[in-house]
Amino acid sequence: MDRKLLRRLVMLLIVSLLALGLAACSTKEVDQEVDNDGKEANQPGTEVDEEAEFKSLVIGYEMDYESLDHIRTANYSDALILMLDRLVSRDYDFTYQPGLAKEWKISDDSLTWTFYLKEGVTFHDGKPFTADDVKWTFDQILDPDVGSPAAGDFSPIKEVNVIDEYTVDLVLEHAFPNLLFVISATVAGIGSQEAYEEYGDEYGSNYVIGTGPYKFKEWVRGDKIVLEINPDYEWGPDWAVDASIDEIVMRTIPEETSRIMEIEAGNVHILRDTSATIIERLRDSDTVDIHDGDAPRLGYLAYATDKEPFTDVRVRRAINHAINKEEIVEYIFRDNATVAHGYLPPMLTDEYYQGSEAAGYEYSKEKAIQLLEEAGYGDGLTLKLSAENNSEMTQFAQVIQNQLGEVGIEVEIQLYDSSSYVAMLREGEQELFLRVYNWLNADILDWFLESSQFPFPNHSRWIDDKTDELIATARSASSWEERAVGYHEVQKHLIEQAVWTPVYHPTRSVAVRKDVMNFKFHPWQTQFQELDLE
Repeated sequence: MDRKLLRRLVMLLIVSLLALGLAACSTKEVDQEVDNDGKEANQPGTEVDEEAEFKSLVIGYEMDYESLDHIRTANYSDALILMLDRLVSRDYDFTYQPGLAKEWKISDDSLTWTFYLKEGVTFHDGKPFTADDVKWTFDQILDPDVGSPAAGDFSPIKEVNVIDEYTVDLVLEHAFPNLLFVISATVAGIGSQEAYEEYGDEYGSNYVIGTGPYKFKEWVRGDKIVLEINPDYEWGPDWAVDASIDEIVMRTIPEETSRIMEIEAGNVHILRDTSATIIERLRDSDTVDIHDGDAPRLGYLAYATDKEPFTDVRVRRAINHAINKEEIVEYIFRDNATVAHGYLPPMLTDEYYQGSEAAGYEYSKEKAIQLLEEAGYGDGLTLKLSAENNSEMTQFAQVIQNQLGEVGIEVEIQLYDSSSYVAMLREGEQELFLRVYNWLNADILDWFLESSQFPFPNHSRWIDDKTDELIATARSASSWEERAVGYHEVQKHLIEQAVWTPVYHPTRSVAVRKDVMNFKFHPWQTQFQELDLE
């Protein structure tokens, strides 16, 4: 090879290497541009694109909420669970686990509970979380001037004492084995005094500040609540939230047909609570799975017990006898429910009164008519029945209307959207009305039926010294076992007085699109551990 040819080959090699180097540099620059714009990075097969993919999970709900101020509302959105951490959390088995408190201890006399708080936690506005925030939150709930509906649940707490920046004592009036449940509930989410003072009346509508894995973004009433991921969240319990989802959109879709269409079209990923009608249609879907199981729920017919004719126990008992629960479970809920006899769901194995059916009221039109005649209503009654205007409750109301009509009680149905329904109950305008609760603790009876809760959430307006006495005895029991027995006595009394007409325990059914990965059924609320989207 002559020198000229060798020089030309060397030059070609140098040019080729330079070209490869420039190409590599160009690729790196392009990758950097893609990495800075996640929405343009949806090219499968590259590590950069997968990291930048923006994931928005949409959940459909039947109704909206009245407020996101968790201390002052009795109507809790799932959004609050994700925005506000509690001192104590509960895992899938309802076992108590650390939350904002890393550990706790109980004094020998069971009257002082000391909570040791996690350090390095910050609120969504950047303010550090300390023991002062725990004291402020619990003091707010206990303050009569605030009017928190949860004040009764917290009433065994005599005082909250800050020991140091990361240690707080809860001092009790008496032994209270239900304390961990109370402070792990949604209302016990730790708030920020500074945020409340800064945002004033707009807090709970346009602003919510917590320490949770998701932050408030916006709330369009009647339409949606939008949460965005908290990028600083590092203190959550391992079992709770693996934040693979960038944004959670909680849409309100009251109309049942629209909910079906939206999940079938892929505009909604999860329908949180699915009615029996929807289940029938979606079970054979190629794109949606149904996850269902027992739940701590009760559907019931109630009445304003301080108004005529419901002040007469014979009328209340007549209504109990007039309701054919088997028919309702079979024809309205398509057997996606079980007949209810007591005031608590059987899932509460310790607290549920096993003698509820024997002590209750069998279906008997003859007994109902006889009791109405004894009460002076042999010529019949005309009453107003209120319900929410979703399809399931509308059907439920129509069946109740027919069944009561068969014993001489004429019923006029009045339907409300969810927020108007709560407002109507707050105003005390109800006569007969339908409700469903979802709660995993016997203290739901305190919530709805203790005199101190009048007029709301004690919407059946039940003022009764014996009920108060029995609840107080159960609540102040020194052990969980004694407490459970105490609530058996509460239920016996409520059944005898026919304060409500328990009708059914709904199965919990959740519709989930197949592109949602790692969904785990939970009998109470949506869980987000390892939840992801394809």
